Amino acid sequence: MIRFNLDKDVDLTFYEQIKGQLLSAIYCGKINQGDKLPSIRELAEALGVNYKTIRGIYQRLARENYIGIVKGSGAFLQERGGENNYDQMRRRATFRLLAETAEKAKQLGLAPARFAHLLENYTTGSNLRKLHLAVVDHEEEAFIFSRELRDRLRADVAPISLTDVESTAAEEQIRNADYVLTTSWHLEQVGVLADRFARSLIEIKPSHEIYREILSNAQDRNVAIIIKDEKTMHTSLDIFMNIFYPSTHKKFWIAPLDREDLIKEIIQEADLIFVSPMCWDEIRKRTPAGKELKTYENFISEETINQLRELQLLG
Repeated sequence: MIRFNLDKDVDLTFYEQIKGQLLSAIYCGKINQGDKLPSIRELAEALGVNYKTIRGIYQRLARENYIGIVKGSGAFLQERGGENNYDQMRRRATFRLLAETAEKAKQLGLAPARFAHLLENYTTGSNLRKLHLAVVDHEEEAFIFSRELRDRLRADVAPISLTDVESTAAEEQIRNADYVLTTSWHLEQVGVLADRFARSLIEIKPSHEIYREILSNAQDRNVAIIIKDEKTMHTSLDIFMNIFYPSTHKKFWIAPLDREDLIKEIIQEADLIFVSPMCWDEIRKRTPAGKELKTYENFISEETINQLRELQLLG
């Protein structure tokens, strides 16, 4: 499926955003002639929008001869010829992109050579500044976030547990860091720490994709989350209850590893278990081969990652 990015804060309706991103996928060749698009219901449920919104988009694209809708079979990308063929559309879209980007660079006072150099570094990931980061949070979150930042940014990251922030080792790690990072729950506490060492504080904003995946599965399956630290459990419960309002007739658990009674129940009854990386090995050993396990990936929002990439590129 095409990856959509809907933003409720921009001055565009979801209808306009979805249609624009579908057309962009067509122009860029991510959808090829004859490819089947997701059904209206599938796409509406995946994006959390009204069924009528997707139906209206598909009907509009059909009227404009981008797609064909075959009753009982679905929607397919149509072949277009003449002046409106896809090669020409991609060429024109590419030219517009280059022209608009060059004009914006000129307005910012970026010399062509400097802009070309920055663009190459951004797209290839080369010649980027090495970031030295300190992630301060509960032990489990600090570990998970640090691992992800190393993988995605190739940064030098020191995970620091909130219980250890006054230790000599933690203070040394913060002194060696360019930036201190934490989640919204601990901004005030960690902000005082960052100020003490004259370090900039950056909020780690979580991606909600993992939560949406969990909730989607929880509608028709018994789903569990196993974590190592009970403090992490309280944070997870806050997110689920105060942001996502889960509603399911199936069983749903959030349990720390030391709750042996719950862990046994989960292993016996859950259809799908999401497991923290910090206790993956232990749960994997204890779980029957047929039981479905998943772990967390890409827990940090693109907004936070892009903020750090900006610092890597531009300092």
